[in-house]
Parts: sequence; C-alpha cells; structure tokens
Amino acid sequence: MANQVAQSFIDQRLDQTSETSDLARQFIQEQVLQVKQKLQTSEEELVTYAKDAGITVTGDDKSLIGSNIEALNTALATAIQERLDAGRVVDQIEKGRGSSLGPVLESEGLQKLSEKLADLSSQYQQKLGILKPGFPEMQQLQSQIKELQRLYDNGVLAITDSLRLKYQEAQSKEADLKSKLAEMERQQAVFNDKNIKYTILKREVDSNRSQYDSLITKRNEVGVSSELKTQSAAIVDFASLPVAPYSPRLSINLAIALALFMALTASIIYIIELLNNTFTNPEQVEKELRLAMLGILPLVDDRELIASIADQKSGLSEAYRSLRTSLQFSGAEGAPRSLLVTSSEPSEGKSTTSFKLGQDFAALGARVLLVDGDLRKPNLHRLFGLDNAIGLSNLLTNTVRKDDLAGIFRTTKYPNVTVLTSGTIPPNPADLLSSQKMALILTNLGKRFDLIIIDAPPVVGLSDGPILSRLAEGTLMVVSTNQVTRKSAKTALKRLRAAGANVIGVAMSKFAVNKFDYNYAYKYMNYQYYDYGASTPKIEGKVDDGAGQPAHAKSPAFRRLVRRLRSGVGGFVDRAKSAP
Repeated sequence: MANQVAQSFIDQRLDQTSETSDLARQFIQEQVLQVKQKLQTSEEELVTYAKDAGITVTGDDKSLIGSNIEALNTALATAIQERLDAGRVVDQIEKGRGSSLGPVLESEGLQKLSEKLADLSSQYQQKLGILKPGFPEMQQLQSQIKELQRLYDNGVLAITDSLRLKYQEAQSKEADLKSKLAEMERQQAVFNDKNIKYTILKREVDSNRSQYDSLITKRNEVGVSSELKTQSAAIVDFASLPVAPYSPRLSINLAIALALFMALTASIIYIIELLNNTFTNPEQVEKELRLAMLGILPLVDDRELIASIADQKSGLSEAYRSLRTSLQFSGAEGAPRSLLVTSSEPSEGKSTTSFKLGQDFAALGARVLLVDGDLRKPNLHRLFGLDNAIGLSNLLTNTVRKDDLAGIFRTTKYPNVTVLTSGTIPPNPADLLSSQKMALILTNLGKRFDLIIIDAPPVVGLSDGPILSRLAEGTLMVVSTNQVTRKSAKTALKRLRAAGANVIGVAMSKFAVNKFDYNYAYKYMNYQYYDYGASTPKIEGKVDDGAGQPAHAKSPAFRRLVRRLRSGVGGFVDRAKSAP
C-alpha cells in the first residue's frame, strides 16, 4: 500500500504540474494583455499632458528651464566677479591713483611720454643752475615739459575713462543677468507646479512598464517549464514490512512529559521567586540588611497569641527569652538602658515584642518601664488591659494635673513592669516627640528604671520612629516573614541610620517553624522541643480540652502524624518560594 501510494503520488504530481503550468500560462497571458493596455494608456496620458503643459525634459530628467537657470547662475557669478574687479579699479581712480594702475603702466605710449618728460625735467633742473627761468631757452624747455605733461594726462584720462566704461558695462551685464534669472525662476515655479502631475503620470508609466516586463519574463519561464515534464519526487527505497509497532513510544513520551514538567516547574519557581520580594528566612534578612539576627519569633495564630505569650513553656515565650538573651549580649555593657522597638510597616509585631520583652526583663529583677511612643495608633494599653485617658502626650503638653502626675505611670499585674501609655492622641505627634522635653523625660526616667522599652510607630511614611531612635541607646528592628518587602525594610533602616540611631539587630517575627523543620539549622525551633515533660497542647494547635472530637483526634500520636503531614506539605511549598 505504501509503495502504491508513493507511485500514485508521483503520477498525480506530473499531471498536476502540467495542468498547473497551462493554467498559470493562460492566467499570465491575460495579465500581460491587461497591463499592456494600462501601459499604453498611461504613456498616452503622459505625452498628452507634457504637450499641453509645454513641458520639455532633457536626457538627464532635467527641464530646459532648469538647465537655463544653471547656465544663468554661472554667468551671473562671472559677471559679479568682473563687476567687483572693475569696481576696485574705479575706486583706485576715484582716489587719484589712476596713474599707478596696471593698464596705465603697461601703455607703451605713456611710458615713452613719461621717459621724455623725465628727461626734459632733468635738463631743466641742470640748466636752472646756470640760466634764469626767464631765459628763452628755459622758457622753451618749460613749454615742452607742459605739453608732454598735458599729453600724458590726456592718455591717463583716456585709459581711466575706458576703465570706468568697463565698470558700467559690468554693472549693466550683472543687472541684465539678475533680471533674466528672476524671470527664469518664475518660469521654474510655474513649471514645478505643472511637473507634479507630470511626475505622477511618469511614475505610473514606469510602474506599468516594470510590471509588464516582469509578466513577460514569467510567461516565458512558464512556457518553458510546461514543455518539460520532470518528476518532482522519486522512490528511493521501497517500503518493507515492520516487525514491531513504531508509534506511539511510551518511554519516549514519558521522558518528554517529565522533561516538560520539570521545565515548567522550574519556570514557576523562578517566577514566584521574582515576584516574592519579601523575607522568607533569616539568612535573607542578614544578607539584605547586614544586621545581626538577635531572635526568631515563630508564627502563632492571632486567636492563640495571648495564650502563647502567657504560657511560659510555649515556643513563642521561649523565642522571646532567646531574644532577651541576645539583647543582653548586644553591647559591651550588656543590654541598652533604653531600647526602641520599631518596624518598617504596621502589623509586624513590634507592640507584642515590646510587651513580652518588658515581662522577660522584669522576670530577671530589672525595673522595666514600657513607653507607648506610638501617638497615632497606640496599642500597648490594650495588651495590658489599661485605659488610655492620660499618658505620654499629656505629659509632653503639660495637660495633666499634679494630682494625676503620680498615677500616669501605671503599675501592672506583672512584677517590676511599669507602663506609660500614649495618652490623648495629639494633632502633632512628631513635634512633641522631637521636643527637648521628651529628651529630658527619658533622661529622668532612666535614673528611676533599669530599662526603658519604647514601642515606636513604623518607620516608613512617618518621622516619629527616626526621632525616637535618636533618644534611645539602642534600636531593635522587627521584620515580619513573608509580609514586609525587602525594599521597604532597607528604606526603614536607611532612615534610622540617617537619624543617628544605633540599630543593634533584627528580630524576625511570624516565622513559620513547621515549614522549615526539614532544615537542620532550624530543627531546634520545633515546638516539640519546648514541650518536653509537659502535657499542654502545642501552640500551633488549637487550645481546647478536645471535647467534641473523635477518640483518635485526642490521641497524641494522631496529632503528631497530622503535624508531620502539614509540615511536609508546607515545607515543599516554602522551598519552592525560597528557591534561589
């Protein structure tokens, strides 16, 4: 069947080629007749228009008017040069230097007269020493000298008159040429208007002639090819019966599909990495910001945050104690006496960090004062469950009574922890925080307390954070995972340093531990490590008594299995996002 199909194809192609050649030749012949008629018509229109418009073109496609203008321009340039030369000669004549001109000096007659005049003048001067001027011989010499001088002057005058006449002729010639050139230019303008349509008609003639020549060439080529019937295909090797199926090949298809899937996966991972401009692990924070990583705070659901902070055995509490230890070794003299806690953007956990650090340092016996420096959106009083009637803003604006001055510093249920809330929200927070009174307040409070922790507003978009950073000995920057962009964090750090802040390090918040427990460097953050010897549920789980759940859901083994499954899936997704 394959061999017969090939042979039938060859025979069919021979017939089709011959038939196609005949049809093509017939079609081209019709086109030749049509284009020939169009060419004749366009040529007749061109000749008729040129005759009616009086257009005559030279061999190099230039009009006679254009050629005449070129000739007149050349002649005018020559006439102007002649007039200038004659003018310089006339100018010498007008200045009384006609006798020194070239034509005068080159005249043989005047040269002879000048020589005779010089000779007679020499004789007269010689005899003047012997004879008196009234002597007849002397008078005769004087008469001869005067006559020769008259003849010489008349000769010079004749030559200068001829030069003046030549100058006038040059001026007349120049004026005539200019007049003729202006007339020819007017004719050229009229010719250009007529030449527009002439050019259009000529272009159409050229186009039709080119198309006609091309069709003639193609007609000749088709005529020759139609007479030669050649095979466009030939059987090289006859088909043989296969011993096994050829297609489809399952192994090859699977390999291609796997390669395409891997390429697509790599592309998706690369695009996700390009689009994700946030921080996903501590190494990125240290590399981009070039700050020491003082603490890593795990991610906790908002509904379980308070319970995790209160539970001293939870992973979050242990992470804050680790951050406290890092702060104690951040300087040569231990932790800074005044610590500013800020972040690049809102909702990164700076208020929670200030709240928890105050408790942890107070647990060591230090007298801690928490100052809510966010005079725009204060949050510290909510964490302590206090009202915000009076506070820092009232102290700065002297709007607090002396009787209430002692009560402005609130004691809390946590030992050694005192709170100074933000107070009434003022219209000019930046002015109040940058005042000299704010610096005096912090200086006086530093004498009463061992540690002052200031909860500052975010840096980007506000000037409050950089202002407060100048007043604190150290600044702790909180960076949230998969939330704040790297550019925003860099901008915030740049503003803090520009304000003179001593940024001692970074605390990375909202870190999803269960997504990184595959990495040996973060295995120590697994919640199971913090729950040894305790029966309390993990902070990643929901805090309840297990009522209403199936029996297998209450089993610790089942919960560990579910946690590991979630950890595996989350780790795969996060590795895809953080792939370099």
